[in-house]
Amino acid sequence: MKYQKVIIFSLVILVIGLALYYVIPKDVANQVSEQTILPTQTLTDGTVTYKVTPKNLTTRAATWDFEIILDTHTGSLDQDLVAIVRLVDDKGSKYKSTQWEGAPPGGHHREGTLKFSPFTSRPAFIELTVQTTDNTKEISLRWNLLDQSP
Repeated sequence: MKYQKVIIFSLVILVIGLALYYVIPKDVANQVSEQTILPTQTLTDGTVTYKVTPKNLTTRAATWDFEIILDTHTGSLDQDLVAIVRLVDDKGSKYKSTQWEGAPPGGHHREGTLKFSPFTSRPAFIELTVQTTDNTKEISLRWNLLDQSP
């Protein structure tokens, strides 16, 4: 009788495990393994500091999001981020952002999310380039994607 309960309990656990294995879509497992936690990076353009954190960079995401915090102690943060920021893949292709969701231009502090259409395949790295305020050069932040562990 004692062994019968152990066998029944083991079979129940096995059935539940098999059910979960076949019920959970493979897409969810692939998306989780594709996600990486990328670090926040900071860059300065004159008196403006940009802190950028990539979010949701999977090929199945609706948008690739970059949380951006801008700070300055002089002047006003009037940049049109959709116009001055580009996402560059490992092949050098540049992509415009689709939308800025966050604080409007003005003031000494802004934050929000800059959205891009997701890439169809995962590049080895991405760069976020910012046209500088003097329009003579670009500055950029780079994240390696293939080196990241899920």
